[in-house]
Amino acid sequence: MEISGPADRHEAVAVRRREVSFPSGQDDCAAWLYTAAGLDGPRPMVIMGHGLGAVREMRLDAFAQRFAEAGWSVLVFDYRHLGASGGAPRQLLDIRRQRADWHAALAFARTLREIDVDRIALWGSSFGGGHVLQVASEDTNIAAVVAQCPFTDGPASLRARIRTGPLSAVALTVAGVLDTIGSWFGAKPILLPMAGTSWMPAFVASPDALAGASALLPAGTRLSRRSSAVLTRLPSVRARVSKNIALTEIDGEPEPVTGVGRDSVWGVLRGPNGEFDAANALAARLALRLPLYRPGRALARFSTPTLLCVCDNDAAAPAKTTRRRAQGLAHVHVQNYPCDHFDIYVGEHFERAVRDQLHFLATQFDYTAAATQ
Repeated sequence: MEISGPADRHEAVAVRRREVSFPSGQDDCAAWLYTAAGLDGPRPMVIMGHGLGAVREMRLDAFAQRFAEAGWSVLVFDYRHLGASGGAPRQLLDIRRQRADWHAALAFARTLREIDVDRIALWGSSFGGGHVLQVASEDTNIAAVVAQCPFTDGPASLRARIRTGPLSAVALTVAGVLDTIGSWFGAKPILLPMAGTSWMPAFVASPDALAGASALLPAGTRLSRRSSAVLTRLPSVRARVSKNIALTEIDGEPEPVTGVGRDSVWGVLRGPNGEFDAANALAARLALRLPLYRPGRALARFSTPTLLCVCDNDAAAPAKTTRRRAQGLAHVHVQNYPCDHFDIYVGEHFERAVRDQLHFLATQFDYTAAATQ
């Protein structure tokens, strides 16, 4: 796939994107590998991973395109159990496995002959923004870290979640207990929405969560017939879903659901041309593990140059806690944005964030290159 665009908004650079995969555990992670054409010598690389239950089609391509236009290679991957990657059961988010996927992506990148292994940066967003902090504390050979709207503290996010919908938070916890017990006996996961309204038992629940999360999907993404039927009966919820999402006729032929397993009422989605499957659903057992995950603590355990892109009005990953974790750490730079959690992926906030990230990475890559000569 050939993509063209201005590298510094002045000159055009041809960018090639191809499908690759790499092993992680017993399965493979699907990935895109972006490379800029016409550049000699080993290139710096940015490895990118998404947030809570999200797949690479949800705006990671927009960030990767900009970085590739700057002349860097970019590896964008889906975690196991999600998107185009392997792993069963589907829609499972296991924190240890996802961190292992990051390490597997690093190992794969270091085998690529065109990559300068001394200039590899990690870029994670939301839940992935927490993962990259933890991974950077475990691998000292990383050149730089970018954590965008990062999940840094489980207790802080839980408190915010309870404030937005206390009854649905209780329902989420109960479902988490039942799903965990069921997993011991091989039962299918109990799926709950990744993003939802304040009354839904969703992992991210707020008045703007559905609109924000669905706006990250490409225009023309189609909702499965079962999910479409549910939205048709709930016009107030339908009004919150981005216009990027098209409904399937209730009386039409059912769309096949391949990558996500059974059709969840919370939202099973197919890309505009059938190129990907995704779901607004995660195994409920994650609800018991989220409050215990505190990757922000890892910031004090490494010295890799780090950029934290913090959304001031973030209800999913509270900004105050993230800034407190970064306070007094010389290797951490905090950039603030006056927006909500999902706003940084689109529009003017995206433009500002990607510009800041390009500047930060260019500086670190140049410094690392000089330091290793």
